[in-house]
Amino acid sequence: MSNPAIYRHLQQRLAEVYERGPDPTLGDFHIPTSVYTDKDRLEQEKRLLRSLPIPIAHVSQLASPGTCLVHDALGVPILVARGRDGTLHAMLNVCRHRGTRLIEEPGFCKVRKGFQCVYHGWNYDLGGCLTYVPRQELFPSLDKSALSLTSLPVTERFGLVWVVAAPGHEYDFDLLLDPLEPDLGPLELQKHVVFRRGTTTARTNWKIVMEAFLDGYHVRHLHKNTVGPYFEGHQSYSERAGPHVRAVVGRGGFREAVASGKVGELRDIATPTYVFFPNTIFVAQPGFVSRATAYPVGLDEIYWEHDLIIPEKPQTDKARAHWELNYELIQNGVFKGEDLWVCEQIQSGLGSGANDRFTYGVEETPIAWFHAELDRRIEAMP
Repeated sequence: MSNPAIYRHLQQRLAEVYERGPDPTLGDFHIPTSVYTDKDRLEQEKRLLRSLPIPIAHVSQLASPGTCLVHDALGVPILVARGRDGTLHAMLNVCRHRGTRLIEEPGFCKVRKGFQCVYHGWNYDLGGCLTYVPRQELFPSLDKSALSLTSLPVTERFGLVWVVAAPGHEYDFDLLLDPLEPDLGPLELQKHVVFRRGTTTARTNWKIVMEAFLDGYHVRHLHKNTVGPYFEGHQSYSERAGPHVRAVVGRGGFREAVASGKVGELRDIATPTYVFFPNTIFVAQPGFVSRATAYPVGLDEIYWEHDLIIPEKPQTDKARAHWELNYELIQNGVFKGEDLWVCEQIQSGLGSGANDRFTYGVEETPIAWFHAELDRRIEAMP
């Protein structure tokens, strides 16, 4: 993968941090712990998440006609399917007759022609059109064209499948995704494949998880036994990209490479990371990327989904072993073993009364941006 042009900007800004330290105009701040414990607030957040594009898959996972994804993590029964003409369709996994779930098990699957309801045998094609009703004479006024599966807004961009879990609405995806074009467009991730998907649950509030990826301050401590040694000085730079946050953390050799003027792949000497608003983490590692999304299940529980995305399908045992090691390190060592683990430790103390607010420093400023964007959008909801 080649360097997007914006990486030069990130390199320059990170070099300034190494030279002069963090932005002197920034200060510390506080956030009340009630934002993690208020049930009404959580319901507002869930409603907001259902109104925004969420990347639920990579295009390689839904590449051929008949490939499907059943996805329930947003609290809406989503069914995504690739049609025979190559068009991707998103719809509710709900029969239009009596509301039966069409495909029971969440996850990826493949169907030959379409979907048949197990209750009364109504059939739908891959685009959700109602094609067959057993004994249709029992429904003298039925218009099959009016009973297609309920559609959802869906698009493919940056090699990812984005769905809005709001039936009956259109969505201008460019509003949310255009700010990411300089970073993700040049990566051509649509040519990549998913090596492995990891899922888990964790006993923590979803915003605590998002904060863990908006904070460069913790790397040297929490990750000291995994990826921490790869990072030099643990210096980071962050900025807004529309509602999202882009950041970069220096790896070993960053100073020397910048001083020599011979920077090849930025990801060899620094790690660009992103939080796609509202609930997705994207990390550009050397040679591969991770897309992870945290879905709120309850006040103190999340569902976690991580795709390790690589340039091509492994062709040899050696290549497979290489990516297995990377997957194990990132998913189980770093994400699950450290980031989600420490978030559970924070959650366990929320109800103790030890803190009525949390304290954040300058390197944690992106957390304030995230909460401000969340507040603004919730207040604007009808």
